[in-house]
Amino acid sequence: MRKVAPLVLPQDLSILFFMSLPESREEKIQARRIHSPIWRAVHALGSLHLAMLLLITLTGVCAVATFLESGFSSRVARAYVYGSPWFNLWLILLCLNLICSAATRWPWQRHHTGFVITHAGIIILLGGALLGRARGFEGSLDLSRGAPPATQVLLDRPRLTVESPATGQLFSTPFDPEVRTPRPDRPRLLPLPDSDVQLVIDGYTSRSIEKTELTPDPSSLNPGLTLEFTGPFGSEPIRLSLVLNSASDSHAELGPQASVEFVATLPKSGRPSTAPTFRETQMVLANDPAQPILHNTSGQPSGFRFFLGSRKSGDPLELEILRPDGSGEIYRLSDLLNRTLDDFSGTKILVARYWPNLILKDGQPTSEGDSPDNPAVLVMLEGSLPDTTPSRLTLALGPTPGTLSFLGESSSPKPATGIVRAGDTFSPGWKGWAVKLVSLEKNARIETVTLPSEKADTSPGRPALHARLRSPDGTSGPARWIASGTSAVLTSSNAASRIGFGLELQTLPFSIRLDSFDVPRDPGTDEPANFRASVTFADPKKNLEVPAQLEMNQPATFPPGLFPQVTGLSYKFSQAGWDPQNLNRTTLQVLHDPGWLLKWTGSLLMVAGIFSMFYLRRDPHSQPAS
Repeated sequence: MRKVAPLVLPQDLSILFFMSLPESREEKIQARRIHSPIWRAVHALGSLHLAMLLLITLTGVCAVATFLESGFSSRVARAYVYGSPWFNLWLILLCLNLICSAATRWPWQRHHTGFVITHAGIIILLGGALLGRARGFEGSLDLSRGAPPATQVLLDRPRLTVESPATGQLFSTPFDPEVRTPRPDRPRLLPLPDSDVQLVIDGYTSRSIEKTELTPDPSSLNPGLTLEFTGPFGSEPIRLSLVLNSASDSHAELGPQASVEFVATLPKSGRPSTAPTFRETQMVLANDPAQPILHNTSGQPSGFRFFLGSRKSGDPLELEILRPDGSGEIYRLSDLLNRTLDDFSGTKILVARYWPNLILKDGQPTSEGDSPDNPAVLVMLEGSLPDTTPSRLTLALGPTPGTLSFLGESSSPKPATGIVRAGDTFSPGWKGWAVKLVSLEKNARIETVTLPSEKADTSPGRPALHARLRSPDGTSGPARWIASGTSAVLTSSNAASRIGFGLELQTLPFSIRLDSFDVPRDPGTDEPANFRASVTFADPKKNLEVPAQLEMNQPATFPPGLFPQVTGLSYKFSQAGWDPQNLNRTTLQVLHDPGWLLKWTGSLLMVAGIFSMFYLRRDPHSQPAS
């Protein structure tokens, strides 16, 4: 056999031969990483070290946010962490890391399926969370039966509304005083639009109250006064301000038993000098004491009540006398029969007749025998009716400037009169009461002002800001408290601006109307068993009206249909609150989350990806891969 010599290639040809051999997948990935700037950036953004840095940082930040939320409030955590721009940037960077991490494995193989699906699920989940935070909201909605349909939702996002002193245009900006609470030593300064004047906010209270105060006003033509009433029902005085010739502010009521009025001329006393007398008869039945046969000459019952009976069977009959004020005594019937009792209240009481066994015969009361089977008595009373006319204090300007005349009327037969000046204390003629004239202004008006609540209370209240305007020269105008949901005009030496403070309103693309509200109770108790609200949704653009019913743990959604609910484009309404004193009103919670579908899709993909990473594991005999 002939020998064949081995094939020997020149050196250049051998190099070309081995270069033409196909590269492995790992060599291709390494080559593009070396020669392509884009792939170098992809591998840098998708590195495991960057992923660990992002995840560890997010874990620590979320722990801090949880502490802020539990120690302060959810708004503080949202402002410093969840709603901050850097947190959104961190989430976007994490999404890029996940995308690039999956791209570095390209071209993907079968064992990469779980890895890619898991990364895609996390990316979609984060995208849904970002979309929900950017376009979604959660708030409350108050509905009243018979009121116009509601179209706005109240969000837990405080805002300031500022009027430009130059143009009158309104500007709105987020302003949460709980995030960085303004204080006199650390005020928050905001420039007014189109102006060199600053808005200075140097105070905040979580609970405010409203009080009416007398304010001097040279433009007013009416005098005003402030009184302090001290009575037997508490040590804290009752402050009251009145203005002359005002339909609403010249008269006030101190409960149902007293009134105060500021008039131009002091009238004469209008109370009767003597109380009207009355005569009354009562036929009292021992077996039915709650239903006496009563007749009073004045037409008004005296208020006396009588009870006839014996303590034990066989004991002598007794008559209990109960006065209108609740006091009373018990007498033996034989001691009162046909005798006049001069009661200390001024009423004369006479037990004129007694029937041991009362029956009616020919329309007249008579007794059938002497056995006390149905005892009854006829009681006759004579006296003066109690004076139920409310006490009254009438005030008028005094005979000399700076003085005030008063007329106090009560149950006392003699009225109280006199002349006082600012700072004097006098008696209005009411038992146990004293009045101090705090101030007397020649020209004044009554203004409702907001003040911080002095009482410590942990229940939710009405927040308020303390604000003023500061001019460029450093001078400031009068400061005012502005309660949430209200506005006030602040002034400085060269500008004026209306400042409003309140929660943000989110407009709905439809309206909702309350048709009825019902609170069923548990049998035999007053405990609510359910809350049922019937509402009607209306979309004028689509000419659509949809009735719905909300119950406890059964919310209603709008628009109707499966597609809006699955995609998260619908709005969910749940029962959130109610007023036991007004069942024609209810409060609903409103939730709108357009990222709902992405969140659920991402969560399901993560579960599927993790499952497939264990189920579709790579063949152990194959070559290692990234």
